[in-house]
Amino acid sequence: MLFRQYLQSVDWRLANGHNSTTLGKHFSGTEKVKVGKYSYGQLNIEAYDHKDEKLVIGNFVSIASNVRFILGGNHQIDTFSAFPVKSVFIEHNPQDDAMTRGAIEVEDEVWIGANSIIISGVKLGKGSIIAAGSVVTKNVEPFSIVGGNPAKFIRWRIPEDLIEDRKKINLIDFDVELIKKENSIFYKTLDKDILDSIKKLKIR
Repeated sequence: MLFRQYLQSVDWRLANGHNSTTLGKHFSGTEKVKVGKYSYGQLNIEAYDHKDEKLVIGNFVSIASNVRFILGGNHQIDTFSAFPVKSVFIEHNPQDDAMTRGAIEVEDEVWIGANSIIISGVKLGKGSIIAAGSVVTKNVEPFSIVGGNPAKFIRWRIPEDLIEDRKKINLIDFDVELIKKENSIFYKTLDKDILDSIKKLKIR
């Protein structure tokens, strides 16, 4: 088992040289997971063999410690019992007993705080922040901050009137050498003037 996990981690690293993510233990469905450039953090993934389970993570995503992505495992709830009769008494049947609400999609530049849980079928919008310890059961709007169990809207991360313009600018479209050279501008409190300056950087 340990050797198999080691081989999987080596395969993951070879296939994901464009990011700094690592796989957590006890996960063997790497074909269900796709991660973009420069994202980092450990991927603690719970999967249950349902055919529609999937995790898609964008570019420049920050994943803190002990974040869990739950890709499925939902029992039927509108039937006589929620107990997984087929899987317990007949044979393993994830299509009926470990259902999923769909893929988890984490868009670019999201920051997921420590000890958060992300449930299947959820989209974390671009640039959003998930406060530590949150349980995310619904979609999160771009550039919003959410927190709690279940996670709820706290506030916008940047001025609301800048969000539509900011959505159109992707950090992945900047040359990395330019980001290094002009890094100070990315640390300034975002307002219209700073946003306009960053737009000009992009089109040089």
